[in-house]
Amino acid sequence: MLNRLKGDVKLIIDAHAHIVDKDWYPDKWWTGLATSIVSEVKNIFNMELTPQQIIDKLLFNVFDPTGEKLIGEMDRAGIDMTVICVQDYGIGLSEPKISIEEQNRIFAEIQKKYPKRILSYASVDPRRDGAEELIRKCFEEWQMAGLKIHPSTGFYPNSKETYKILDIAAEFKKPVLFHTGQIVQPLRSKYCDPIYLDDVCLDFPDLWIQAAHMGFGWRHELFHMGSTKSNLLVDFSGWQVLAKSNYKEFCSSLRLCLDEFSAEKVLFGTDNPYLRMALADKKWINMIKKLPSKAPEGIEFTEKEVDLMLGGNAQRIFGIS
Repeated sequence: MLNRLKGDVKLIIDAHAHIVDKDWYPDKWWTGLATSIVSEVKNIFNMELTPQQIIDKLLFNVFDPTGEKLIGEMDRAGIDMTVICVQDYGIGLSEPKISIEEQNRIFAEIQKKYPKRILSYASVDPRRDGAEELIRKCFEEWQMAGLKIHPSTGFYPNSKETYKILDIAAEFKKPVLFHTGQIVQPLRSKYCDPIYLDDVCLDFPDLWIQAAHMGFGWRHELFHMGSTKSNLLVDFSGWQVLAKSNYKEFCSSLRLCLDEFSAEKVLFGTDNPYLRMALADKKWINMIKKLPSKAPEGIEFTEKEVDLMLGGNAQRIFGIS
């Protein structure tokens, strides 16, 4: 796999994923997530499970505190590099057993262990005491590759607190990934409307700002912004379920995204590990590769667009050689 990183060989880069462990997130998160996906579990696995059974029987399998499972999944799917993101739900929900500083350190160590495979993005709720100091430590001492911001715990992307850590990202020239779009309980969707990135892009013109998930239900709003903000990127991670159940709608949305953002600013992603239960990574990649030949009538994609989305854009923008 590592040989593919040499020369001009096209890379496949997952620009938005996670690794998780039970003690990294509060119990309220796991219960809320499991409750939110009861119906999807029934549809996908043909099983009627309670939220606690989902946690015990399904979510238990995604725990991967060392990143070893992720590397194995990448090898099976043919993914060369993956961006993994820390998540800080502590202030919004309740504090987990493992502190957010320790979680960032763990992610930094995983990046250090797999320097040709993993890029780790730091994260902290900007309302935390010491948030600025922690992000500076993540970049200066631990050499983490970027910043992930998840406003759904109760703050806005364009708040004064958020700008304090964005200032540090700008100082270190690190890309910033924002969750955008509706989100499962117990997190709050209203803070994730992509319109708030309009301020961020204008106030930090030298930062790459990546909007996750094509903004889900706010995608049309986001797409129009993509044509007006030169430093705004977008990924389509998390769309596996819809792509599998309503392929035409997925293709239509992705086509519009490409038309508005331009093919040079759209990134492939998975939002794993959760989405892997719905669609295997290799199948997700193959679905994207086959867009030029399998797209519904009236919707067209080119091989060049596919190559850019699957890795060419991330390789260029993030300086991956």
